[in-house]
Amino acid sequence: MAMKREYWIALALAGFLMMLPLGPLRLILLLFVPGFSVLVLLKERFDAVELVAYSFTLSILAFPIVVLLAYFGGVWHSGAFLLGLFAIAVAAYKYHRNSSIELAKARFSWPVLAAAVLVFAVVLFLILKTFIVTPSGFIVDTTQASDLNFYLSTAQHYITSPSIPPEDPYLPGYQILYNWFMQILMGELGVLTGVDLFAILHLLVPLVSALVFLDVYLLARLLFKSEQDALVASVVYVAASGLSWAYAVYQIYFQGISAPDIFRILVYDWQDPITKQTIMSLKYDPTSLYFFLPQTQTFGLLAMVFGFYMYIKTISTKSMAYALVSGIVLASLVMFHMITAFPVYVALGILFVYLILKKRYDTLLVAAVPLVPAVLASLYQLSIIQQGLQNQVVLGHNPDVPLTIICSIGLLIPFALYGMYLKWKDEDCTLLLIFAAINFVFLNVLELPATVNTYRFLVYMALPVSLFSGLVLSRWLSSWKVWMIAVAIAVILVMIPSTVILIGFYSDSPYTHATPVEYPALMWIKANTPANAIIYEEPGFFPRVPILTGRDVAYAGEIYTIQYHNVDLQADASSIMDITDPASLYDKLTQYKVNYVFVGERESTQPFVAALTNTTYFTPVYDQDGVIIYQVSGIVPPKEVTNMDISWLDWAAFFAAALYLLILPGYNIIRTLGWDMKLQIVEKIVVAFGISVLILVIVSTALALSFSIGLNFYTLMIPETIIIVLSTREVVTFARKALKV
Repeated sequence: MAMKREYWIALALAGFLMMLPLGPLRLILLLFVPGFSVLVLLKERFDAVELVAYSFTLSILAFPIVVLLAYFGGVWHSGAFLLGLFAIAVAAYKYHRNSSIELAKARFSWPVLAAAVLVFAVVLFLILKTFIVTPSGFIVDTTQASDLNFYLSTAQHYITSPSIPPEDPYLPGYQILYNWFMQILMGELGVLTGVDLFAILHLLVPLVSALVFLDVYLLARLLFKSEQDALVASVVYVAASGLSWAYAVYQIYFQGISAPDIFRILVYDWQDPITKQTIMSLKYDPTSLYFFLPQTQTFGLLAMVFGFYMYIKTISTKSMAYALVSGIVLASLVMFHMITAFPVYVALGILFVYLILKKRYDTLLVAAVPLVPAVLASLYQLSIIQQGLQNQVVLGHNPDVPLTIICSIGLLIPFALYGMYLKWKDEDCTLLLIFAAINFVFLNVLELPATVNTYRFLVYMALPVSLFSGLVLSRWLSSWKVWMIAVAIAVILVMIPSTVILIGFYSDSPYTHATPVEYPALMWIKANTPANAIIYEEPGFFPRVPILTGRDVAYAGEIYTIQYHNVDLQADASSIMDITDPASLYDKLTQYKVNYVFVGERESTQPFVAALTNTTYFTPVYDQDGVIIYQVSGIVPPKEVTNMDISWLDWAAFFAAALYLLILPGYNIIRTLGWDMKLQIVEKIVVAFGISVLILVIVSTALALSFSIGLNFYTLMIPETIIIVLSTREVVTFARKALKV
């Protein structure tokens, strides 16, 4: 199916609409149009899988980079406008060149997309159960979700009080200095679209999960040159979760444990429930866990897989365009998840040295270009990390490595080794072979004590192991030998039950985060307190205030404040609830610069409640259904200062808007009527200005009388754009031909 030249106008229109405050429509456009614009620059012929994977993946990964660049350029929150201009520029370029694109037919495109839709549907089913308001209160339905609560609290705080890097709502005055692009992505989408953060979560997580599957398929197809092999490999990567289910069965049926700790079993953190002895504690998170329990590494996996795909594509095509896009993807990786970037960048560096040793001089330039933005992003990331952080990586060896490998991906390893043997001479596979080797080495000689994330290297090693084992299993499934088919089916079926258990586990693990009487009180805080107010609530791992209101809490979750800032105030912050003297309580809260104290179900039984009734120091500003909010007397949040400096980009935007409203509509009509060849330049400007003003008066009057809305550039943009598009000479010509006028 070929795309006609006139249809580039639709892409330009999408770019215009992306600039407008159109809520959910703007959200969808931001998630698709930028990536699609890049795709049509890279390829004129692509299949349905590439259309979906490129468009959504590139949009998601590039968006935070655009936000960061706009921030550096002094035009913060203009990301949608800049991306809209990019889409319009691509449309204009393609239209001028009379380009067309073609949706190619591929044998496995629709089965692969169907599988991706299944992944999307399963994750959507689970994610729609969490972070929702029900008659039972504000419900979190993902067990072990303290990490997600922290990330969403940071994103909510960004929406309320934007900052780059984002501020830590668990520790006022500090910023999140690494693994922060997920929060910027969700937060800035909330700022630009006005869509609720949890709605963005419910859309974005299933979408990213499906994209990981599609991107792995594209990577495997590029490596193995076979759609069937790629499909099997991608299924193995996403659906295989190891043999943890067997240990659960052992506990239930052989040890008589009626209610085993399913989560610890599924993540390979095994302890004998009878003897209490640790069997293995290294852990391993299967791929599906990052879908059901989303975190920064979920987006890190997306950037890792697509980064590999784009880099290998760059080398195989020797395309500078692919090299530039590959660089953007790899730069985003270190900002989404720094630990994931570490082995990826090492593998890329080794491959680059390999190309030098092989004297592949014709490839070195395009191979080097993607590394430049990756290095720059890494240097920026390293430059902002606090000096007080604990050591992230140290030399060491975890004795549980062999047993964890055997139980998690051990069944796939013999097939993976055979697949690597089959492909070791294929240069497209070299990068993944290097990646597998270095992660095996890192897993055995390095440890990550600060974050307890040594097992991550096993998670990364699972990608090449799954791909190369999938290659062999696919060929065995196509074999004429019955035993090969039987073994392949058995291996796949044995690796899937743990994923099924994960789905069941996360579909029925509700937790009431805020009770039905606490939720209205939290909404009162959001509506009636300054954005920079500091609230005191019980300093636990699941604070309610930041995630629902975007406000800071005095302190919460020492595991995060230690990891990100090397600050531990847990004992001191908790001791506040034991203070019974009003003056002492006031002094302590003053030290933490607390403006309000939230007394909900968790706090109501604590001793400090009696001291809060002293009206000399504390004023109740909310008191309903047993939930009380006290304002700390005399502690007023500092007034937020809005930067009113106007940059050169602001002036450029102003003049562009003036030209768009006062010249372009009129000139467009002059061109359609054929007057442009008859008028001199000064006459063109004058006539175009006159027609544009007439159109502007008519549009403004129609809007003001019909809808009683305030008039500004954004409210005028839609009707003006529609008029411009409909009066364009090409559109009029196309319409006349269609109507045979």
